[in-house]
Amino acid sequence: MARTWIGLVTLGLVPLALAAQPYPSAGTPGVFVPWANKLFKKDNPPAVIVHDFGTVPHGTLLTHKFTFTNIYDVPMQIIDVRKSCTCLDADPPQKVLQPHESAEIVLTMNAAKFNGPNAQTFYLTFGPQYVSTAVIRVQANSRADVQLTPGYVNFGVVPQGTKSSQAVTVRYVGTKRDWKITEVVKPAGPFDVELTAGKGSDFQITVGLKADAAPGAILEPITLKTNDPTASQLQFNVAAVVQAPISVAPEKVKFEGVKLGEEATKKVILRSTKSFKVEAVADSGDGLTVEPFPAAAPVQIVTVKFKPVGIGSWKRELKIKTDIGEAPLTVELEAVP
Repeated sequence: MARTWIGLVTLGLVPLALAAQPYPSAGTPGVFVPWANKLFKKDNPPAVIVHDFGTVPHGTLLTHKFTFTNIYDVPMQIIDVRKSCTCLDADPPQKVLQPHESAEIVLTMNAAKFNGPNAQTFYLTFGPQYVSTAVIRVQANSRADVQLTPGYVNFGVVPQGTKSSQAVTVRYVGTKRDWKITEVVKPAGPFDVELTAGKGSDFQITVGLKADAAPGAILEPITLKTNDPTASQLQFNVAAVVQAPISVAPEKVKFEGVKLGEEATKKVILRSTKSFKVEAVADSGDGLTVEPFPAAAPVQIVTVKFKPVGIGSWKRELKIKTDIGEAPLTVELEAVP
């Protein structure tokens, strides 16, 4: 029996009811927990990290964003991704994480490729100096009698301040005559959601992205309540990238160990979809100045200079002004004798 169970885990074919059982955590006698699992859960991580998408309409493209942090003293990055099923996909970051830095990975499960309960596994290998593989299990119940078209809402890249909307259709093809969606749970993200009953057992859900959505990537679930006691809730995902009028890279600049009487220089890149000009930032008494290029362009390279006037460490939150808006920049300063 033990050999059969190990074989099922290896092949990724564990029934959902069994996969739903909690996995033993670090410290349990006889249980091996990869140290890479601690990148996702530092304290007492389980042998397998589990995310349950719950019951979903057939055709739903399920996505979940995991955050991981390099808690070790050497650089770390994802160097390999393996999957137990063609229904899985992953978008690993290419960034090399220095100690204490964090990143996100989006894992996807396509419920159009299976019916009923299913549990599958991602193997995320970290390295390269020291190598360990984190084990993440995702599971869902794809209802064949409830269909979602299209499988998710993706607004793509939307300029900040712009409203946008998309619709999906939920169709019930089962035997319950009075099946219906009774409510849309108010989402946490910057969305308006409207439910409209269509012909027969068709329901249209219109998702609107609000104009006041903050810049950055958004990935949120939309939850639907039904009158079906066997599956009272259904979910699908909404994704968007809200683009600020001006982006700054890097968003934070550090001047460490700059000696009195010396001057240090950093470069910051500002980007927009159209040409713009940047205003200079004068020294406010701490020796920090910002010098832009005088001509208008969609990409601006700004020079940030620090010539300390005193000893100590401090931080400045700058608003770099342009003729099309402001761009935030954090500057950390440290001056030494």
